[in-house]
Amino acid sequence: MLVHLAAKLFDLSGAVLLDCLPDVTEGELVRRVNRVATLDGLAAFNDFGYSEADRTIELRWAPTDAAAEAGVARLVRLHRWVYVSMRGGLWVAAPETYTPGADESRLVLLVSELAASTE
Repeated sequence: MLVHLAAKLFDLSGAVLLDCLPDVTEGELVRRVNRVATLDGLAAFNDFGYSEADRTIELRWAPTDAAAEAGVARLVRLHRWVYVSMRGGLWVAAPETYTPGADESRLVLLVSELAASTE
């Protein structure tokens, strides 16, 4: 699956196209809910719904292109916000962790908002 990363602020070198592995994590759908045990042995639930800001996107790919690896490292090092374009939409996200590897590279992005949806 192709994923395009681009700096939110203008940057001539701030765009990377990654050919991610088929089992790429597109981001969990998580509700803002918690459970508290009550004295009677049951539980009370607080449910504050769903927000795109609860989504975490994890990308994994085979590091075959040195320029792409350098581009991802540059985005993580220099930019607070990036656009992530892939199947399902366009998100604004903060790069959290970039782990380069010999067999597989990994990038974790914390979503701030959904900029556009294709669904």
